Amino acid sequence: MTNTERKTSGFGINQIIPIVAAVMSIAFIWLGLNKYGFWHSAKGPMPGFFPVVISVAMLFASILAFVFSFKEEAPVFPVANWLVPLSVACIIGATFLIGLIPSVAVYVLVWLKAYEKCTWKTTLITFAAIMAVVIGCFVLWLGVPFPKGLIYNALFS
Repeated sequence: MTNTERKTSGFGINQIIPIVAAVMSIAFIWLGLNKYGFWHSAKGPMPGFFPVVISVAMLFASILAFVFSFKEEAPVFPVANWLVPLSVACIIGATFLIGLIPSVAVYVLVWLKAYEKCTWKTTLITFAAIMAVVIGCFVLWLGVPFPKGLIYNALFS
């Protein structure tokens, strides 16, 4: 069989990824509704609002992906495709040290400048817009308790 004729047979990675995504979305729906709160009658959306909305969409997409996964070709994993998962792992590691917002800020700067090869002007404008949305919407408006990191906790606790 050629690469284009290859089909998945049985149960494999094409089915595992949608199942893992569905389990993650169910976990975030539960957390958003039970731990963080979804909607306050006087204040409006609470910290769990966006995770629940996004997780419901992710659950729906995961179900569709699982249903259609049996008709897809077997995946190929080139090395370049591992940059995003590696970046996520670095963000998670950096979150424990410096907190989520600074680690995402560093990620955005490094990704735009090093990988996307953007000019400094484009990089800084995009960085400012992203940080304004994150801090304005999530920190100030919704009051999401982002992790602060070990260094912050050691200095200010």
